[in-house]
Amino acid sequence: MLTVLYTSSYIDRQILGLLVKPIRADLHISDTEYSYLTGFAFVTMYSIVGIPLGWAVDRWNRRAIIVLGVSVWSLMTAGCGLAGSVLRLFALRVGVGIGEATLSPASYSLISDYFPPGKLSRALSVYGLGIPIGTGLELVIGGSVVQAFERLGPLDLPLLGSTKPWQTVFLAIGLPGLLLAGMAALVIREPSRRRLEGDQGSQHAPSIAEAAIFMWQNRSIYLALSFGLGLLVVYAYGAAAWYPAFLQRVHGFSIADAGLFLGATNMVFGILGSVTAGFLADTLIARGRSDGQFIVPMIYAAGVTVCGVGAGIATAPWLSLTFVALSSFFANTTLGCVAAAVQVATPRRMRGQMSAFFLFVAAFVGIAVGPTAVAASTDYIFGYDGAVGYSLASVALVFPALGVVTLHLGRRAMHERVVRSRATESDGD
Repeated sequence: MLTVLYTSSYIDRQILGLLVKPIRADLHISDTEYSYLTGFAFVTMYSIVGIPLGWAVDRWNRRAIIVLGVSVWSLMTAGCGLAGSVLRLFALRVGVGIGEATLSPASYSLISDYFPPGKLSRALSVYGLGIPIGTGLELVIGGSVVQAFERLGPLDLPLLGSTKPWQTVFLAIGLPGLLLAGMAALVIREPSRRRLEGDQGSQHAPSIAEAAIFMWQNRSIYLALSFGLGLLVVYAYGAAAWYPAFLQRVHGFSIADAGLFLGATNMVFGILGSVTAGFLADTLIARGRSDGQFIVPMIYAAGVTVCGVGAGIATAPWLSLTFVALSSFFANTTLGCVAAAVQVATPRRMRGQMSAFFLFVAAFVGIAVGPTAVAASTDYIFGYDGAVGYSLASVALVFPALGVVTLHLGRRAMHERVVRSRATESDGD
């Protein structure tokens, strides 16, 4: 159920990628201005609100928090269908971010109570399947839906009046989320809060200040994981926002064909990449590599670079499209590994707040920078819409390498933290 909700959140989050052309035409905005709607508008409150929501996750019923969040983001997505200006659309995208900020901190906390540490990377990687499945469904179904509504033209809806095709898409995508909120209330169970290795401290839920002190004391781990993942997914979010436009501008795809190609490859290679990442991380940890959840994302970063650069600069269409497809295996599929490392490093009484901090940094870096970095490169460096492929290649060349360096800086600290936790557990026994 959590994976289904995460899938829904990604459909609502990423649907803008298929609506570049009609929204730009109706609202008279540039690629860079459009990127603010896809990235900055969403991630600003998604990141900031996540901190107090993490505090709530450590104290309150996590199922109730999730149900409320699903309802909010679904209504806000549907509300985008009523927006007639950039400012209104921006504000509603902020609301989508607020609603979606509830899901992952609460889900990480729940999953960490459902599964022991030795299976946590795989479990969180299954939750992370919401990314490739959601992105894939949004592209496959969304592309066809967009094209169908474009053929129908403006619709006169009861109580709402006349809506343009892109506005109708938001209504069709957002409103079914209310049904998912009802299902979540019935299906998700609230487990007892599990101890992790070495979690021998006070059992009260800490304040934000206490959690901040703990984070600062272990900053080598948390900063490496947060900024490391953020830098790794800059390309993933940039590609999610601009691959549809890349296929249309450079390879002559229609919206529906671009959605079908990207959606199918995301679901096939993305699911495979995510499951493989979780399996590899747990295998490395079982063999004594306490930094296994760092190693896997660092390896995947090389794949992101090769595929991202190849997709953008390859002159043969078949080769470019092959790299586009393969990039789905590596891009944004190691979230489960990194999130599991955060849970293992964190006492269970503050997992919600540490998860929120982790998501605050990683999401803000990835979502705010990714779409805008690609768009700004197209607008201000290369100077023409058809250069979006070169922009994607530039981002793939720079940001994954920075992410590898950042993750590497936290590996020793993570090893020491795990050793201390095991020693504490042994002393307790």
